[in-house]
Amino acid sequence: MANISQKYAQALYDVAEEQNLTNDILNELDQITISVKDQISDLRSIDSNPKLAKDERQQFVEKVFKGVSKPLLNTLFLLANNNKLSLIPEIYEDYRNIYNQVHSQDLMKVESVYPLSNEELDEIGKAFIKRTGLKKLILENQVNDALIGGIRVSIGTKVYDGSIQNDLNQLSKSFQQMK
Repeated sequence: MANISQKYAQALYDVAEEQNLTNDILNELDQITISVKDQISDLRSIDSNPKLAKDERQQFVEKVFKGVSKPLLNTLFLLANNNKLSLIPEIYEDYRNIYNQVHSQDLMKVESVYPLSNEELDEIGKAFIKRTGLKKLILENQVNDALIGGIRVSIGTKVYDGSIQNDLNQLSKSFQQMK
């Protein structure tokens, strides 16, 4: 069964799709999530405050999220009225997952010992587009000294580990099984 944030994300996506705003709302949600990331405890306080009246919650949403598209604003009103504003980051993740699935794309995190050039990332991305069958991969490079060498690629819930650290771990497991 879908969790609460998935239900809100799907409803928002459906409305956004009807109004041809899926990409705009994805970008707005991204910006909102970045801005509220450090204020989740404040949003939880608002969610759990029984003294805040419905109109005060709506005024808060209008003031803080001024300028967002109407479907997103209405969703934020619903979240405020249902004491769920602290779910904004989860709703963004679920919305992005729906968007990526519909557009046959996904986020690809490439971990490496040193920062990769755009050309290196593009080559890795092309190889994984062929491997996954996706139309597009959104590439992100993260430096991870623990890998020793090689790369580790994460796409959705799948991990492709071509790091030296992984090779050493596998070798260690083999030796332990031989005992």
